[in-house]
Amino acid sequence: MIKAVFLDFDGTLFSHRSASIPASAYEAIDKLRENGIKVFLCTGRAPAEFKDFDLTRLHIDGRILSNGQMVFDENDELIYEQSIEGELKERVISLFNEKRFPMYMVTRDDIYLNDVNETVYEVQDAVSSGIPRIKEYEGEDVYMASAFFNSEEDVKTIYELSDLAEITWWHLGAVDIVPKGISKANGIDQVCKLFGITDQETLGVGDGENDIGMLKHCAIGIAMGNAAPSTKEAADYVTDDIDDDGLYNALKHYRLI
Repeated sequence: MIKAVFLDFDGTLFSHRSASIPASAYEAIDKLRENGIKVFLCTGRAPAEFKDFDLTRLHIDGRILSNGQMVFDENDELIYEQSIEGELKERVISLFNEKRFPMYMVTRDDIYLNDVNETVYEVQDAVSSGIPRIKEYEGEDVYMASAFFNSEEDVKTIYELSDLAEITWWHLGAVDIVPKGISKANGIDQVCKLFGITDQETLGVGDGENDIGMLKHCAIGIAMGNAAPSTKEAADYVTDDIDDDGLYNALKHYRLI
């Protein structure tokens, strides 16, 4: 019996083609909660990014942010956090300060960007987001980093961190960086521990490469019709496109609504 549903945000809940959450998705979430099933966002988004979205109609039980690095309850109280530490933190900060290519670093309340170029504008526009402010790093805890690429050389430089980091693509021109072994599944475990839910009582829905860990970790993993091929391969079920009521149809398929 499914007791908790974990939803990616971009491309799963929020459509960038319509710049909105489909009405059917709101309806599906409300029906899940009416049926006693808890609903959580599970996204690579940072807390500061949600200022760009009006989510007043979205009723959920909590949020897993920065690919599992922070967990907030339904009252937006931080109940779990895991910042980047040690050598990985040192190397990420070094790359950020070198400004060889645009990077941003996520803190609890802000996002610091080291530089901006056309790739940053294109990527942020594609995900309906503004440009983080350019600012020097001031020593706060860092929970996640993202890098924007213009060349294969830039990509190689970031993948030199792969012995210490999980590097996942969230756009053709950008990746997220979190510590090795960390993924959205880590945040899911924290939520399940809090609510006394087992892995076999979970369902996850996503569309991107950073959703693969979530889909494999949950008892049921669903890929959107617009998902990346690798995400579809990792899923137990592939539903329709986000703009064709994919989330609603998937939950209906599993008789949860």
